Amino acid sequence: MSLRISTARSLVRPRLLRAAALAVACASPLPAQFWSDTPFARVAFFPPVPPVFGAPVGERTGLRPHWIDNRPLTAPDGLADFVAESFYPALSTRLFNLKLDRRIETRLHAYRTARQRETNALLDLLLAAEAGLAPANPAALQALAAEQTPRLAALEQEEERLRADLIPGGWFSDGDWNGRRRWKLDPRKDFSNAVDAEARFQVVRATAHYQTGLLPAQRGLLTELAIDLRDEARRARGLPANRAESDAIFFSPETARFRLPPGVTLELRAKFATYNGRKAALKRALLETVVAQDKADAETRSAAFDALADRQWPEIVALEALAEEMRGELAARLAPAPPPAPPWVPAEIFEAIHRYNADRDDYFHAMRIAVELAADQLPRPAEKRGDEERQFEARRAEVKRAAALEFQRTHAERFGILEAQYRAIRDSLAILAQHQVDRRTGQPLSADTLLRVHAASMAEFETFGRTSVLYTHYRIAMVQPGLSPEQRRLLFGYALMGLAQPLPFGEFMPPSSAQRPFATP
Repeated sequence: MSLRISTARSLVRPRLLRAAALAVACASPLPAQFWSDTPFARVAFFPPVPPVFGAPVGERTGLRPHWIDNRPLTAPDGLADFVAESFYPALSTRLFNLKLDRRIETRLHAYRTARQRETNALLDLLLAAEAGLAPANPAALQALAAEQTPRLAALEQEEERLRADLIPGGWFSDGDWNGRRRWKLDPRKDFSNAVDAEARFQVVRATAHYQTGLLPAQRGLLTELAIDLRDEARRARGLPANRAESDAIFFSPETARFRLPPGVTLELRAKFATYNGRKAALKRALLETVVAQDKADAETRSAAFDALADRQWPEIVALEALAEEMRGELAARLAPAPPPAPPWVPAEIFEAIHRYNADRDDYFHAMRIAVELAADQLPRPAEKRGDEERQFEARRAEVKRAAALEFQRTHAERFGILEAQYRAIRDSLAILAQHQVDRRTGQPLSADTLLRVHAASMAEFETFGRTSVLYTHYRIAMVQPGLSPEQRRLLFGYALMGLAQPLPFGEFMPPSSAQRPFATP
């Protein structure tokens, strides 16, 4: 079986289950009353945005969770195992409420076991070639794709059934993000203002996880759309855009991103232009359907997406075939290679720099305290009139200058020691640089460039370490030729779990009283 034929057939199979999934969603095993019995039901957690290939994966900074009834909206235990599944938000609501049905819990365990079994079968073949223990065998990869893809397609169908069963049905459902939402998207808007842009982002993101009638690839395309629309919403609110990811390209499987490496051929660039254009057309059609159907009832909306899936799946298959044509060159370009060694700088120099920086910071910290104490002793005018306030600020500035000069005079010996430290470091760097060159450019180094080149080289080694260790499965999922789309999605999900990104905090679902969306962080 060829890759294209196996892909096409596997994309047809989810089509047969979409009606069944809709029926299950409208006949949830849990009544709507269950969801109104708990104060936590109207909370959902969305998965973290997959990072760009090779990017640092750091800790969460600068954000704090909302609280409800003395409970922080932090991701519940057990959620990280399903970070790549479409039912992640629906499951998060159940786990946060500590109300997971035993039957669904059993099915989740069986799903996770089957997923790991298929992942191991794929990795056994791929990682042997990756480690150089055996050459990559296209025939073996094709045989595994033909054998494994039907099982993975069935696994994705079970994922879809779980997604539907985790979202309780009924008009008063509290587990569905759309269950009580009154505000709707207006197709006549251009979504340029902050409220409309935020609303469009949230609806597109929710559609990727809560809407029935979608193919797995379409859910990924909607997630890519949501990533871009979130940046637009932030810009509309006057927040800085994420420039660090602005040059990244979405590829395959959906939501995987990388930066085009230097030296690629003009032919590959032309293919990427075609690929990006065809993917953008698929996203436009999805976005138009999301906006146009937002005011429709659930049955009409599902029928519209079901029809769109029928129209789009042949183009999705063709788009994946184009991606396959590009993978040969990409695999060679993205293979991690160690960068040139950094210039030699002994550990003693770094220790001396560390001591100098600490002593310098202590000196200037003490001077700032002395200056502020002197300025605070100046009495303020009784009334804050314009002329008196300006005169006071002028006297305050003069007192600060005098205090700084006095501090420097009384601590001249201490400053002299700092100067001697600095000169000693500079002299040592000049001696080290005399017989070294930049190993990337061949240019001679100086005291000024030695540390800068060393820092740049160490940053390259850090990136090399990430791409060769943390991002191994991510890279294979993107660029290994011969895999089916189902295999790529399986391996990419495994890669995302391995990256262990911080899980985002929970968000309140739209309440029935709200006339506009809550702003997301």
